[in-house]
Amino acid sequence: MRRRVFTAVLLVSVAVAWFGFAHHKGTLAYGAPAQQAPPAAAPVQPPGPVQVITFVDITPNNREPGTALCKQYVADTRRDAGVTSVEVLAQTNRPNHLVIHQVWQNLAAFERHEAAQHTKDFRAKLLPMLGSPFDQRLHYIVP
Repeated sequence: MRRRVFTAVLLVSVAVAWFGFAHHKGTLAYGAPAQQAPPAAAPVQPPGPVQVITFVDITPNNREPGTALCKQYVADTRRDAGVTSVEVLAQTNRPNHLVIHQVWQNLAAFERHEAAQHTKDFRAKLLPMLGSPFDQRLHYIVP
């Protein structure tokens, strides 16, 4: 008897899941409409300087070498053509969570920096130390 009840419950669960997901694409189980992200807007060509904010979350056991690597990256980046400023900041309550703030004269200067060997080397060395994906975002000052 228990086996029949278990089998019946299992079959009903599978049927509900199948009906909710397979037959109603674009909806969640029980007919709730799925949330879809709005289409991505076309990139905006910044009218002036480009502000780049990069969030770098280093695993706690890699805090010291990861921070040293970020400091070296900042020193190397300061020698790139077109950079206005670059700083690395540490979060006060979690010093292994860093922010790299860069200001570039224009998008072309930033793109040259992205193609530079020291930038590629930095990312390759940093990758095994990361606790979350590298998160870099470009901004511009709203006039």
